[in-house]
Amino acid sequence: MPDIETLVAFAKPWAKFYSKSSPTQAVLMFMHLAGVLGGGGLAIAADRAMWKARSATDEVRARLLAEVDAIHRPVLIGLAMAVVSGLIMTSADIGTFLTSPIWWGKMVAFALLLANGAWLQSVECGMQRSPSAASSAWAKLVLSSRFSYTLWFAVVLGGVLLKNA
Repeated sequence: MPDIETLVAFAKPWAKFYSKSSPTQAVLMFMHLAGVLGGGGLAIAADRAMWKARSATDEVRARLLAEVDAIHRPVLIGLAMAVVSGLIMTSADIGTFLTSPIWWGKMVAFALLLANGAWLQSVECGMQRSPSAASSAWAKLVLSSRFSYTLWFAVVLGGVLLKNA
């Protein structure tokens, strides 16, 4: 793996351009925040709906699962926007970010968010394959949605801390 100095030298032309271009900074920050707001907003709304459906009928839960299934794609699009813009912004000051415990904390929270999303989706798929097991799996969905909710806010907190560090 290349050392940090090599990465900084490689990214120097981009870092120089980025530091002098307010429009570029604004577009990338907008793309990053729009991805987090769009994807995270939909995910948090779905998380809340799952909590509320804990005591709902199987029919209501089945409809909710269909809605949540339709939300995965826009959430992933939002995440992709945030990842691409985040990588581009990180490369503009790679030496600072790669040595920042706050940045690494945000990346850990983001990795946990992705892992939790994969777990949530696997539980949902299992419920769709075997509707008879849906009631017992609902507790896993609620737990996953609680993790999701917390991790989305942890990622945002990490971004705020980075911006103000």
